[in-house]
Amino acid sequence: MSSYQPFRDSTRHLGDAARLSAVLHEEGYLFLRRLVDPERVLTVKQDIMRILREHQIIEDDGAADPMWSGGPHPTETEYMAFYDKIVRLDSFVKLAESPGIVALMEGIFGGAVQVWEQRLIRVMYPDPDAPAPIGLGAHQDGNIKFGYQSQSFNACWLALMDIDEKIGGLAVAPGSHLRGELDHGGGSVASSAKLVKKNEVFGLDADTLSWVTSDFQPGDAVIFTCLTVHRGLLNRSDRIRLSCDFRYQRAEDSASWLAHTLGPDVRRVAQQIDEIIASRALYVTTGASAETLAEVRRRMLEEKSASLERAQELAMQL
Repeated sequence: MSSYQPFRDSTRHLGDAARLSAVLHEEGYLFLRRLVDPERVLTVKQDIMRILREHQIIEDDGAADPMWSGGPHPTETEYMAFYDKIVRLDSFVKLAESPGIVALMEGIFGGAVQVWEQRLIRVMYPDPDAPAPIGLGAHQDGNIKFGYQSQSFNACWLALMDIDEKIGGLAVAPGSHLRGELDHGGGSVASSAKLVKKNEVFGLDADTLSWVTSDFQPGDAVIFTCLTVHRGLLNRSDRIRLSCDFRYQRAEDSASWLAHTLGPDVRRVAQQIDEIIASRALYVTTGASAETLAEVRRRMLEEKSASLERAQELAMQL
């Protein structure tokens, strides 16, 4: 892939927890071919495509991949309707508990692990003319603004289909986790594109980092730490990109309510908070700066609080 270096492939070290832990500590990621049985992954993909057809996101054309027929991207209402169903699929829920992933995480953490309930499906539509991918820019999942309140967790990004350079995939900045928590620009992490002003996308400057990536096949995985900088790549193909990511931490560790809540429900709470943060009422009554509002949003997300009164109280305290 032009402008990207290839992943360091650690597949041959599967079963050697000490070696894998050393690579993860050094690089911030592990790239593993077929960590999950491809047939199991393809079953999940077929279940997801069935839901996408039911909601008219893709046509019932019998294609093996989710083909894109052009036109507008789904509205937020359309997106939430199929998002709710996908994360409740039995096959999808159990995918996060695949023996290969769990055994790997147990080896890395040195004991039993817990799987977060916030299991994320990535449905990325083609956007061939976009200057940058839809959604978050380059970022660390462990950034304080996400509100997870966990000191250490790992993610497993999993390809649900064949993903080549044109479809895009996941890119990682090797060694970035060793720099600690970085200062992300763009203010708060808005959950709706409507609430993100031009040039205020949350994230890091991708041009200041070196990147690695690969083509992917179903079941290929990238494991990375909560401080490893990563980003999704542009989809310039004729099909929707399907992938997912799951989070894991030691069984005895804690995290905020977000880790124990389904993704769509987290998104709804975040959207309620975003509406308050962007409201005229909060601006008029507090005159809070962008920096203050970002901190108000973070605290409200941690508290699972979505009222104007609480936002006003926090803004005045800050």
